[in-house]
Amino acid sequence: MSIRIFLFVLFGSVVLYMLIIFAFTEGWTRLSRHAFSLRDLSTPVSVVIPFRNEAASLKTLIKALCEQTYPADLVEIILVDDHSEDNGKILIENLIRENHVHHIRIIDTEKTGKKAALRTGILQAGGKLIVTTDADCIPTKNWLTELVTLYEEKKSRLILGPVVYGREKTFLQKLFSLDFISLVASGAGSTGLGLPFMGNAANMAFEKQVYINAEDHAMNTGFASGDDVFFIHYVRREYGRNAIEFIKNEKTIVHTSMPENLKAFLLQRIRWGSKARAYTQPWALLVSYSIFLFNFLLSVVLIAGFFVPWFFIIYFLFIILKTLIDFPLLFAFCRFSRKRYLLPYVFAFEPVYPLYITYVAFRGLFPFEWKNRYLYR
Repeated sequence: MSIRIFLFVLFGSVVLYMLIIFAFTEGWTRLSRHAFSLRDLSTPVSVVIPFRNEAASLKTLIKALCEQTYPADLVEIILVDDHSEDNGKILIENLIRENHVHHIRIIDTEKTGKKAALRTGILQAGGKLIVTTDADCIPTKNWLTELVTLYEEKKSRLILGPVVYGREKTFLQKLFSLDFISLVASGAGSTGLGLPFMGNAANMAFEKQVYINAEDHAMNTGFASGDDVFFIHYVRREYGRNAIEFIKNEKTIVHTSMPENLKAFLLQRIRWGSKARAYTQPWALLVSYSIFLFNFLLSVVLIAGFFVPWFFIIYFLFIILKTLIDFPLLFAFCRFSRKRYLLPYVFAFEPVYPLYITYVAFRGLFPFEWKNRYLYR
């Protein structure tokens, strides 16, 4: 490929990237902050939480769930043990006994993996509305109340909620957080456009019957991650895009723990990214492959700079352009999530982003390890 053709493809990819990110930004602005009216709520809710070797996090999560403002007699909390090898199950049992809590129960999953654990919990749930989160998450005390209020007002089949990392301390953690924000903000903005394609099971609510209907059509992909995304695609296909809502309210933000180090961060992103091969929704395919193509081409430009130095100039000019494209959406979501202090780190984040995306995309094509289990995809 000649340099002229390569640059032509690169310019084409940046235009497509720009249109997609601008669309996400427009979608975010279209999402209105939900102002909830005071009303009596009556929907039975089951909170389902799979866990594996997460004893250190469970005590904090259970405390937050017991402090919810939603009526306890309408809530059941189901913790599903995915073959833990620590004392997490014993810890929960002691907490239940010591605090005389009657709406929490622990069950075991026969099959291995988070997806199997989640499925086990949902099928045994008694609530009409299923709410999912992770063992390392901390919701606000109004979390369930706000989710149920939106559900009863909008009759949404699926509600996607905001998720952010907890307080960042190191420079690397701030970069991790910005990356996570870019994903959540993109998913929210796309939902605001009426094109939902991405969400996070750490903050998600849906009707149990919808999940049961989806099982045979969306859940048997064989991938180690992605049931949340495939479920979103199914709901949009079967019930229409208006059946999915993103809840834009700071009281529904769920904080989750971030990866412990760079290796854990990359493994998590590889697990998430590996599912893109199974996408069938046109919008999801367009977004995934367009963003990959742009970042891959930028990576090629950077590597070419070691052989043709003026390519370094092209690389950094495109990084400046990319930063200008990305910044409005990052700014809007950081302001919403009260993380504006992260914005200066965007200028350190952007130059390394193309290499990181390219690595994760190609690494996801090969087997990888997650929580002491060796996974192919």
